[in-house]
Amino acid sequence: MKTILNFNFALLLLISIAVNSKAQNQIEIVIVASSHDNSKSTQNFQAIIDKLKNFKPDMVFGEYLPATDYATLSDDHWAKQGFAKKVNYITRLNPGPPKNSAASIKKKQKALTSFPYYHKTRMDLAVEYAKNWDRGNFDYQMFILQNEMKSRFGKQEQETYAKMFGSLDSLKKLGIIRPGSEYSKIYFPLIYQLGQNQIYNMDCQTYDKPWGEAWGKMDSAYKILAQKAKADSLSPEGRTMSAIDKYWGYSNEEEKKFSADEYAGMATAKYGELIEAWNFYGGRKFYGYAGFPTETLKDMVAQWTNRNEGMCKNVIAQARAKNAKRVVVGVGAAHRVWMEEILAKNPDVKIVSYNDLK
Repeated sequence: MKTILNFNFALLLLISIAVNSKAQNQIEIVIVASSHDNSKSTQNFQAIIDKLKNFKPDMVFGEYLPATDYATLSDDHWAKQGFAKKVNYITRLNPGPPKNSAASIKKKQKALTSFPYYHKTRMDLAVEYAKNWDRGNFDYQMFILQNEMKSRFGKQEQETYAKMFGSLDSLKKLGIIRPGSEYSKIYFPLIYQLGQNQIYNMDCQTYDKPWGEAWGKMDSAYKILAQKAKADSLSPEGRTMSAIDKYWGYSNEEEKKFSADEYAGMATAKYGELIEAWNFYGGRKFYGYAGFPTETLKDMVAQWTNRNEGMCKNVIAQARAKNAKRVVVGVGAAHRVWMEEILAKNPDVKIVSYNDLK
């Protein structure tokens, strides 16, 4: 009997050790649903930053395309065209080929870590990021130069900055400086206050073309549903449209609660349901409803899932490479639920809700 008890105790001990080991090896990930335009928001952004700082992330990811991915896109792709304008602008002001050297960037990062006020070094680093198509870190260094360092520039540094980057109006017009973005309001200040030297890029545009095609087909199919519903509100299509209209509405109480703390609101299950409904013509909830283009929406959802799976894969691969334990991922609000659903299936990941942070 004693032998059996000892065996059971040893077995329980091994199970406990295995469970604790798994928990210790999990990557804790906070997916922060974000607004891309915060220019008119009354949100207390420092409170958001403080909450994320208290989580003590090892890495902060943004919805930026990895630098190497730009080469895989066609020249007429919107993301490539958009950043190419910025790269061309910086190259005109700073002619010469890119150094294309990870060692060179690492050397500059190390110098700035030891002394962040090497202003010319930071300017050179920003240019190097732009020429190497690392938009996320180009934007981050430009944010630091413009918001944290410019007031400390001497006369010669002011002249150098103007020569290398032009006027503030030009930088804003090109979208290099974006005061209302989630990055300027939250993620760049967060990274800077954490004393970290870069943002990590995790977007995925591999499926953009089939996504656009599926979206177009769904839009056309939905318009047919809406036309039939308008022609006869008592028809099956009319009842389906009525259900969709009711489902994606906000009550006055919900609207007030959301407005009081926008980022906390975007982290709720209710908002996750609503933003899917808004972006997906009612969403998965209406599969099988009379007249609803279920199979067409499934095609759209499949491509959206592909993109989000690609984004999750980018996060996990980089987090593992850095042996990160805690990670913050800033994404447009429409991505949060999908990414959480995907990551929750990974036993090496623990999803932490933004609203559970202190």
